[in-house]
Amino acid sequence: MRIFLDRNEDMLQRRFPKIHRLFHGITNEGFALAVAEEFVVFTIIALLALWIDNQFVWNVWLGAFIGLTFHYVVHIGQAIVLMKYIPALATSIICLPISIYILKQCIMMLTVDIWQMIVGVVIVAVNLVCAHKMTKWRL
Repeated sequence: MRIFLDRNEDMLQRRFPKIHRLFHGITNEGFALAVAEEFVVFTIIALLALWIDNQFVWNVWLGAFIGLTFHYVVHIGQAIVLMKYIPALATSIICLPISIYILKQCIMMLTVDIWQMIVGVVIVAVNLVCAHKMTKWRL
């Protein structure tokens, strides 16, 4: 991540100053920690859905999965806007179609409750804000 930002710092500062300020100061260690933390939170939600196996927790999981899937769309959009490869592009292209298929299947299988799903989306959104703050940590 740091290599990408270093190589593209001038372009980001010139074309996207707000985004440049957001990502300025990211460390590789902090970024790795943030990705790991996001993975742990989502894994906990998924395991709770499996172990507790009730409609509320499955809807929270579905909301979190929608947030994760939207995250892939954001990365693909970033690459389109920048008109260049970004570090998350390959995994986003691979994961997006699979995630859309999983979402379609789950929506057909579950009794979907929008308000319960919003809980999952909010968990992912709040977690993403916390994760972005972690990216500047030096370990």
